[in-house]
Amino acid sequence: MAKRKTKKKDTVNPKPDTKGRTMAKRKITKRITVNPKSDSASVNALKCQFLTDMELAGMAATSRKRYLYVVEHLIRYYWCSPAELTEQQVCDYILEYHRKGPAKRTFRLTHFGLRFFFRQTLGLDWDLFKKK
Repeated sequence: MAKRKTKKKDTVNPKPDTKGRTMAKRKITKRITVNPKSDSASVNALKCQFLTDMELAGMAATSRKRYLYVVEHLIRYYWCSPAELTEQQVCDYILEYHRKGPAKRTFRLTHFGLRFFFRQTLGLDWDLFKKK
């Protein structure tokens, strides 16, 4: 039998296998787990509203990105829509975050991001965000 010639493929990072052939590096995708209880449509609507509110407030793109990260971290912590959270749950989250010992500016960024989200986007004027 004649051996077939194959074209050599361009590979990003070839790795030889045990027989000397090269295998293309496979793209690994990150799997995201979703809580079936949370309504992703409402979370996406809140996200869009939050981004709009920040833009209308004249925030810089970097600040918007950081504030969004803070709120997304809160969502991942409780695995529910932030509109369903109580003031005590948010207070517990902020206290737990403070106990981890972040830098002062990082903690302030978290506090201000959550305050902006709950006051401007959700319209909740909690006592938690009135205290100093």
